[in-house]
Amino acid sequence: MPEGQDAAMGRWRLTRAADVVAAAVVLLLTVPSSIGLLWSAGGWASVVGGVCGAVLVATLLARRAHPWPSFWASCAALLVLLALPRLPEGLSMVFLPVSLIHLLVVHAVVAGTGRWRLPLAVSLVGLGLIVARTVLDVPDPLDWGTFWVLVPFTALVLAGSCVLGARDWERRQLQEHRLHEAVARERELMAREVHDVVAHSLTVVVAQADAALLVMEADPQRSRTMVSNAVTTGREAMAEMQRVVRVLRDGAPPGAPVRSLHDLDTLVASSRSATAGIELVVDGDVDRVDPEIARAVYRIVQESLTNAVKHGTRPPRCRVDVRVDARGVSVSVHDDGPGLTGREPADAGFGILGIRERARSLGGRVDIASDASGTRVSAWLPTT
Repeated sequence: MPEGQDAAMGRWRLTRAADVVAAAVVLLLTVPSSIGLLWSAGGWASVVGGVCGAVLVATLLARRAHPWPSFWASCAALLVLLALPRLPEGLSMVFLPVSLIHLLVVHAVVAGTGRWRLPLAVSLVGLGLIVARTVLDVPDPLDWGTFWVLVPFTALVLAGSCVLGARDWERRQLQEHRLHEAVARERELMAREVHDVVAHSLTVVVAQADAALLVMEADPQRSRTMVSNAVTTGREAMAEMQRVVRVLRDGAPPGAPVRSLHDLDTLVASSRSATAGIELVVDGDVDRVDPEIARAVYRIVQESLTNAVKHGTRPPRCRVDVRVDARGVSVSVHDDGPGLTGREPADAGFGILGIRERARSLGGRVDIASDASGTRVSAWLPTT
């Protein structure tokens, strides 16, 4: 699993664990005292109140998976409690401690959907009904002072639940956005890896096989050499494809073979039989080049040679220049093939898109010029 997905799953497990702990604490603090008050009230009202309390507990447990049904069920339970006869203490059953669960349900519906206006408005209307019922139905409450402190405090806590829920919603959206970006980066990386391995190797194999067929009768030994080179290139491609598949299946880091600029000799040698000739010039201290930069240079040269062979009607001649200085690495690959006539170089294919993205991610650039005389790929990558 990619690192971004691992982190997201870790945050999800932590959130779920904290949610379970919070629910357990709320249940321990509210349910026993509510049962005690209902027991002291007795009669059918206490039974109905117990059912409403059970509904509230159910909404607490289901609020994450089903926020809106939990919210409306909680509102319905509170309305029923408000309509029941008063407790022996003189207040409505809606003041049972278990009713505080509604605040957590409001937080959950806002955090889960991003909508706070409707839950807040409905809850404030319900709070207004509680005030009206208390004022009209309780001629001699035990403590009006406590009541008028409790009502605005509840309204503030309700608003706070909406604010915290909205913040949780925004944070989750940001996390999901970052996760999607991480997955997109992984997919782009895998697409480049697969293209780099398959496109170059298959192009070389096909070119060598075609050439072997052409010289099979005139020069059997040379034909056998070309076939042998094609087999070797195919096996190397299979090994690299197995590495890429292993990454996709196991979720391990890409772990691509570290390419240095010294590997350009091998790359050119494997491509030489498919061309009319390749001249490679490497100038500067190649050992000081960062491995990631060196790997990008390798892929740029590889893609350029692949396109020179693939799009040509005859074996092309190529010149590869790589120069290293204190500022960066300059790369130039020029071939005398037909070029990208009739196509925009910037949109010539996935490979060109891949080397552009690779260079851009490292702070460099790739320029492509093409006409009837051939194609020139120029790139620059910083070493610092």
